[in-house]
Amino acid sequence: MAMADRWFLAIWPDAQARTALERQVSRLGPLPGRATHPLDWHLTLVFLGELAPERLACVETVPIAIAAHTAPFEVSLTQIDRFPHAQVLWCGPDHTPEPLAHLVADLQSALAACGIVPESRPYRPHLTLARRVRAAPARRFQSPITWTVRELVLAFGIAGARPGYRIQRRYPCGAP
Repeated sequence: MAMADRWFLAIWPDAQARTALERQVSRLGPLPGRATHPLDWHLTLVFLGELAPERLACVETVPIAIAAHTAPFEVSLTQIDRFPHAQVLWCGPDHTPEPLAHLVADLQSALAACGIVPESRPYRPHLTLARRVRAAPARRFQSPITWTVRELVLAFGIAGARPGYRIQRRYPCGAP
């Protein structure tokens, strides 16, 4: 496989949560900017960027033990907001669930052995709904969209494809 320039570790909402989110988003009317394909909706855990084959081989092994020692946990999407500088419309939880914060910290720490430097800004779980959004009001969902995280994935982006992300490997949570 050729090098992809957008590798990342993430969690995907299950089909029921994605359907509920599609209903909530459709109530907003057409999204401003460039909408993200619903099959691409995910919460990034760690952005990895471009990975040479030898670094990818290292990265692929890191989540195995971490996922195995992470019990399934719930994530609830409760709000829609915008990152003004990045012009991204997103939805996410009010706060980072403790198991999610631990998972991200464990991954960042372990990925250092692969030469991956963690981002300097604090982790903010969000699911990108649209890009190139110049203005949009913050809103709360009528009811939270909740799912149980049972796996994390290693995925990469394919420029110009819709949906544009492909899952390379799955890591079940709580698997011995």
